[in-house]
Amino acid sequence: MSAAWRDRPERGSPGLKRLIIWLALHAGRRFCRVLLVPICAYFQATAPEARRASREFLTRALGRPATQRDVFRHLLVFATTLLDRVFLLHGRHDDFEVTVSNADVFEEAMAAGRGCLLLGSHLGSFAMLGVVGSLRRRLAINMVMHVEDSAGLAQLLAGSGFTIPYKVIPLGHPESMLRVKECLERGEVVGILADRVYGEEATQAVPFLGVPARFSLSPFRLARITGAPALTAFGLFRGGRRYEIVFEALRAPEPGPYVAILDRQARRAPFNWFNFYAFWGT
Repeated sequence: MSAAWRDRPERGSPGLKRLIIWLALHAGRRFCRVLLVPICAYFQATAPEARRASREFLTRALGRPATQRDVFRHLLVFATTLLDRVFLLHGRHDDFEVTVSNADVFEEAMAAGRGCLLLGSHLGSFAMLGVVGSLRRRLAINMVMHVEDSAGLAQLLAGSGFTIPYKVIPLGHPESMLRVKECLERGEVVGILADRVYGEEATQAVPFLGVPARFSLSPFRLARITGAPALTAFGLFRGGRRYEIVFEALRAPEPGPYVAILDRQARRAPFNWFNFYAFWGT
């Protein structure tokens, strides 16, 4: 399970992706959302692994058997957040209505003067958190991630006037921990996605939606070593142009409390779950 999601090739040609980006910037969001309907229908028909993963997750999150209509909605929400990412990276964050839940939790963490570690996930749009954090609050945002993940996006958007609103700290490099520590000491925000296993690192099985799933221990060790306040953060799509950013304090930097919060938020916004592989390893 740890390597399954990284071994899967991305769907869709670079040319088609560039065309959609161009259309988004020139024809507008409404036009492109109409185009997403046949694209998602095609993907649903031709991607059996993603279809099975969606039904498995939604059945557990919804508490009832997921239908094909549920799966289509799931894919459409995912595609919409990818489309919106284009606008966000071009500085058009005012195009969206963003509400923040538990903002006081974030303010309290930043007031400590030791920076803040945001433990995100593939529940919702983590790009929304980065954009709002850097442009609205003028905070330095750093993302711990695989370099190829940001490089692929940069290549697709090359020449279209975009700006990635955060600095990338390469995951798995010897100096990565030192860079994280330096960022936090300067009072900056460091974000990392904590719901996937990235290699052969140590993991722990924790019940998620009633079934044990394996989570990496690395993000939580990072929180303990740095001693910075740790929060969970989600950028949930709520329909139309609306997003909800949700912060929750992680009182103990351990997988159990993190997964408990992830479980609760996944049930609140099940169609925002963007792990389209066998998450439980089945």
